[in-house]
Amino acid sequence: MVVVNTILTFLSLLLYAVPCLSVDSPTLAGPIGPHCTQGTKLVGRGIGSNITIADVPTYFTSPTVAPGEGQPKKVLLFYSDVYGAFHTNNQLLQDYFATQGFYVLGIDYFFGDPIQAHDGEVGWNQAAWFQKSRQQAADALPKWIAAVREQYGSDAKYSAAGYCFGGIYAVQAGASDDFVAAAFAHPAELTEDHFNQLKKPLLLSCAETDATFPTPSRNRAADILAKNKARYHLQVFSGTVHGFATRGDPADENALWAMEESRRSIAQWFNRFSK
Repeated sequence: MVVVNTILTFLSLLLYAVPCLSVDSPTLAGPIGPHCTQGTKLVGRGIGSNITIADVPTYFTSPTVAPGEGQPKKVLLFYSDVYGAFHTNNQLLQDYFATQGFYVLGIDYFFGDPIQAHDGEVGWNQAAWFQKSRQQAADALPKWIAAVREQYGSDAKYSAAGYCFGGIYAVQAGASDDFVAAAFAHPAELTEDHFNQLKKPLLLSCAETDATFPTPSRNRAADILAKNKARYHLQVFSGTVHGFATRGDPADENALWAMEESRRSIAQWFNRFSK
């Protein structure tokens, strides 16, 4: 019976490891573009560690306060933008979630080859890199998630947060019974199918101006969620652009507030459903 349950869990994980659901489903969030690499690199240093889970490099940071006796562990799976889980900005963001009581694990589906590794590289083929990275993620995610669940157990409360490249994996997690909630900020490559198949609460943290997830698409996503009576929260930050939640300029008061409020909202959203 244990073997059967393990196989069923693995098969269920496959449902949200593969980005494409239907070639006919209308696109709501478009592909990776130049704006996905714009923004500010933050100053700081992550306090987490580089570990390996299911042969996949992973950024890990633990809660500053351990869960109380009888309280379930809260585990947050972090799906990064094109800069990867080990980029300073993403490390600092993951460390913040740890201060809110989460065990945070950020998968490096780029396997040490994030987009910034190719800065200034003559003749670099971004389309080929992107296709390779999506395939790596599709191959790695099922076994990685299964290993995380094996480590923390079925009693833990699992949430998923995705940014840009990683937004699709958070939404797919929200279509699984293995998670209690999901959230994304400035996502890429989402279709109507992703929102129609959602089972779990979803927080949408959105930029006012986003060529990848523009206003008509954002409104259509909200319409689908409302029609399906999904539990969701949509926030839009004025004066912000794609990347605001991870690469906002701390010297800009509005950009800093939006970046901090986005992460605070996501943490509270996950805490709400992790009780």
